[in-house]
This record gives sequence, C-alpha cells and structure tokens, in this order.
Amino acid sequence: MTEVAAEAAAPKPRLVVRAVLRTDVGLVRSENQDFGTYTTVEEEQESHPGSRLLVVADGMGGHRGGATASRLAGETVKAQFLGSETRDVKTALKESLTRANARIFSEAQSNPELRGMGTTTSALAVRGNDAWFAHVGDSRIYMVRNGEIKQLTDDHSLVASMVREGLLTMKEAETHPRRNVLQRSMGVAEDVEIDVRGPYELQDGDVFVLCSDGLHGVVKEDEIAEIAKLPIDQAGDEYLRRALDRGAPDNVTVIVARVEPATDADPVYEEKFDDTQPVDPIDRSMFDETVRDPSPDQADTAPVPAVTEPSSGAAGFSPPEADDGGLKPAAPQAPEEAPTAPQPVIRADANDVQRSSPVLKWTLLVALVLGAAGAWLYWNWHEGLATPAHSTNR
Repeated sequence: MTEVAAEAAAPKPRLVVRAVLRTDVGLVRSENQDFGTYTTVEEEQESHPGSRLLVVADGMGGHRGGATASRLAGETVKAQFLGSETRDVKTALKESLTRANARIFSEAQSNPELRGMGTTTSALAVRGNDAWFAHVGDSRIYMVRNGEIKQLTDDHSLVASMVREGLLTMKEAETHPRRNVLQRSMGVAEDVEIDVRGPYELQDGDVFVLCSDGLHGVVKEDEIAEIAKLPIDQAGDEYLRRALDRGAPDNVTVIVARVEPATDADPVYEEKFDDTQPVDPIDRSMFDETVRDPSPDQADTAPVPAVTEPSSGAAGFSPPEADDGGLKPAAPQAPEEAPTAPQPVIRADANDVQRSSPVLKWTLLVALVLGAAGAWLYWNWHEGLATPAHSTNR
C-alpha cells in the first residue's frame, strides 16, 4: 500500500471545538449593545444539526434599540438552530438568521421606541471535522491556521464595497468618516440577504475569532493572529486588554474557539434516525389484489384461459355404462357461468392481447384435433359392439 493510499485509508481523528466569550462596554459607550453566545454540549446533543454554534451580534439603533436587536438576534439564531428539523447545517444556519431578521423587524414595527433598530450577526457552526458560517453586517469571523490569518466573512459596509471596487485603499478605509455605515443589517427590512458558506475542512490547531468592530477596528490582523497562539482563556483576555489600551471607542465582544482532538470524556454525537429519517406511511393499496397493474415483464407472461380437453371422446358422446357397476365417466358439462364473486382483474393493453392471441389459437386447434380423434375412435368401437356375429355357409 502506498503512502497516499495509507493516508486515505486511515480514519481522521475526531475533533472538537472549545470556546470562550469575552465582552466589554468599552471606554466611551454607556451601554453594551453587543451580544455573544454559544451552545453547550448538552444542547448540541439534543439538536438535529448536532453542531457547536457560536454567535456574535453588534446592535445599533438608539439607547435601547441596539441592545434589544443584538440580543434578539443571538437568542433567536441559537434557539432556531437548536430546534431545526434538518440535519443540513447550511440550511439550518440560513433559516436561523432569516427567522431572527423577521423577529427583529416585527418587534421594531410594533414598538415605536425600537423603530429602526438593527444588528450585525455572524454565526459559526462546527460539526465533526467541518465548519460553516452565516453572516450579515461588519462583525467578522477570522480563521487562524499555522500562524496565518484569513478573514472568512465580507464586511457589508460602504467603505468595504468601495475597497472591493478599487475606489479606496485598505489604509484609506481605516480612517474614512463613513466607515461605520452598513449596507446590510439584520432587522432593518423585512427581508435580508444572508451570506452562507461552507463546509470548511478543519485541522487540529485551527483557531476561530468571532468579533465585533470594537475589536477589529483597533486591533490589527497580525496582532489577532499572534494572540491566537495563546490558550483560549488567555487569548480572550488579551484581545480585550489590547482594545481597552487603545481607547475602546466602541463595545468589544470576542469569541475565541480552538479546534482540538477529542478525548474520551468528550461525548459523541449520535444521529437520531427515528427522528431525522421518518418512515413513509404505508400505501395499503399495494396489498389490494382486486386491481393489479402488471409490470412490462409480467404482461408478457399473463395467464391464458385454459381449454379443458375431454378425457374420452368428443363433446356430445358418452361411453356406455359399465355392467359391473363401476364408476361412470363424467358426462360432458355445459360451460360454467362466470362467477359472481369479485375476481382479480389484470389490466393489459392491445399489445398484451396481440402477444397472447397466437397461443390461444394453437391451444384451440390442438383441442379440436384431439376431440375429433377421440370421436372417431369411440364411433368405431361402438359400431363393433352393435354388429352381430355371422357364420360362413359354403
């Protein structure tokens, strides 16, 4: 076996994700309008998607609206994801953010104090050795692998669009006066376009950093990658410290999640086939023998009406009764009437009838020949008995 084949045949180690959450109001704002959450192992075991879910949301819309919007986003996405009836993680993520957007919009329309509120939402789901994400707004999800950092999400902001179109450089975007203007957010409109991507294959040691712009606005990507090398508890604390050291003009929220090999203490997710793969209802018409549609193969072998051959003689002739009281041969019987009880019906098309006609013709012909031969034998035998014996006179 080659080395490549051996690697392909070797089972992949089971991976798990361990995470910590840190959030702070910052040094300028009076209220924390960020919200972060993630699922517990017990919650994951009871859900159909069976995934670890991590969510960061950054609210906006006044003193009360921003905090309400971000909380509704985080709580609704989590509850909808855990209660999803699908095993498809990508579908579950999209449905969860769609539901959260509808709930935030509905709350804003029904309460004048919340009118116009909205939030960013970035959600990461991990199951087995794969990861997916769903995203709206300018919060970010980074992946750090082997010291290299990559931003998985795209910012849905005005300056980010200008950078992608070549109208601004990254350096100019950092200080642009409209860098906080969003082009897409949750709850502002009845419908929202959601970025959903994955799966991404995981490796041991991968680190995911989910954060609001309160962190990535003041801490650069190379610093985020460097801090990600620390144990996740220390990394979470260090991210907050760096943001606060640089003035923390906005709320700061970060989730640090590291991919590690599973231990014997980590539970194994068990698929619930009885729930996720329901058996279709039984079609009882399949067992109704009063109507049966033959398959093409069955149509070729459809039964042909049998023709009863007389055991002796042709129809209309009976052998003489035996003198010794033996059994009489059965007398010819009239054709039987069609039974009144329901009989199986075989549906056949014109081709079926044409295929069976030659067989029927030959069967009838053989029956007639045998009947004629029997009649001739019987007649000669009967005449021999009726003629008296004669002596010869010379």
